[in-house]
Amino acid sequence: MRKPPGELLEFLHRHDAGVRAVALGLRQVVLEEMAPCHEHIFTMRGKVVLLYGPTSRVIEDCVCMIGVYRNHANLQFTHGIDLADPQGQLEGTGARMRHIKIRALSDLDRQEIREFLRQARRNAGMTRSRSKGADVITSIKAPREQRGRRERFNTEKRSNGD
Repeated sequence: MRKPPGELLEFLHRHDAGVRAVALGLRQVVLEEMAPCHEHIFTMRGKVVLLYGPTSRVIEDCVCMIGVYRNHANLQFTHGIDLADPQGQLEGTGARMRHIKIRALSDLDRQEIREFLRQARRNAGMTRSRSKGADVITSIKAPREQRGRRERFNTEKRSNGD
């Protein structure tokens, strides 16, 4: 299991323990399916956002993201409209984006979550590494009130699955 960055834990501190557990568990599932990848973590309008993509341009090249809300987390797919969803489990009515709400840790056992992640990875042309501890490069953007002191916490960290 990958140890979450301390800054992510700080961002999540205002959420109750159940939502924190869901967010961290969902992050683990995403990293297992998407690595090697880039991860960009920040807060926006009271929610914690984690973006995942194949390059350091994660905002532009985002394949999927986690949005942590008060009572749940969303796993969002930027090109969700292109994912095969015969059971109609993806939510959303926008032009491209679709999401799945995750309300409990037990939701993470749903096999379709991993299947949607695999489809999104393939559709984005991302390849899977055969190595157990595939690299994840994490960047963290400090909240606005902290940017005056320092623009970024730890701009890039490599994780080998520690």
